[in-house]
Amino acid sequence: MRAANTCPCFNHRSLPYGRRINALAGCVERYRPIGYLATFGYLERVARPFRRDETALLRALDALISSRDLWLVELSAYLERRREAKRVGKRRPRETQLNSNSPVCWYGDSRRAAIFTVGFLLRNQGRVAKADTDVVRLASTCLEAGGNLASAEHEQLSGLRRHFEHLREVSGWPDVDWPNWQKANQSLVLSRHIMCAIASDDACSGHVMK
Repeated sequence: MRAANTCPCFNHRSLPYGRRINALAGCVERYRPIGYLATFGYLERVARPFRRDETALLRALDALISSRDLWLVELSAYLERRREAKRVGKRRPRETQLNSNSPVCWYGDSRRAAIFTVGFLLRNQGRVAKADTDVVRLASTCLEAGGNLASAEHEQLSGLRRHFEHLREVSGWPDVDWPNWQKANQSLVLSRHIMCAIASDDACSGHVMK
C-alpha cells in the first residue's frame, strides 16, 4: 500500500463503486492504527463522506497511505537501531521503543486522530465496557476539553497506566484471569489514546505506547 496503484480497484473507474470501497476496506485491514472501525470513521472525518463521493474516496486513500508511509519510515529506522543494538549485545529492546508489529496511533496526525478515537470509543461503549471508571472519566474530561487535561489529571492518568500495565501482566499467561485482563487491556487502550490526544507533538514518533 505504498501508492494508490497498489489498490487496483481505485485505478479502474469502470469498476462498480462498491468494489472500490471494498478495496479501501482491504487497505484498512492492513493498516488500521486506531482500530478498524475508528480508522474508517476518521478517514470519513478528514476526507468527507467517501461512500458516495469519488473525490473523497481518493482523499481517504491518500490520507491512509501518507500515514502508513510515515510509519514505515519510522519502522525502518527502528529496525536499523535494533540491528545495531544487537551487534553490541543489547538483545532486548527497551519498553519505550517502537512497536515493530503494528502502529499504535495515527502517524502524521496523531493528536487529532486520538481525540476522534477517544470520542469514538466513548460513543461505542461496548468497546470499553470493562475499562476502569476513572480512565473513562478522564477520557470524557479530555474530550470535553478538546484534548487537554489538568496537570493533576495527567499525573492520575500516568499512575493508572502503570497500575493497569502491571495488572495486565500479572493476570495474563499462563494463568489468565480474564476479568482483570480485559479490564486492564481496555483501560490501557483508552488511556493510550488519551495520552496521544493530550500530547503537544506527534506522540507516535520514536516510541511505543502500550
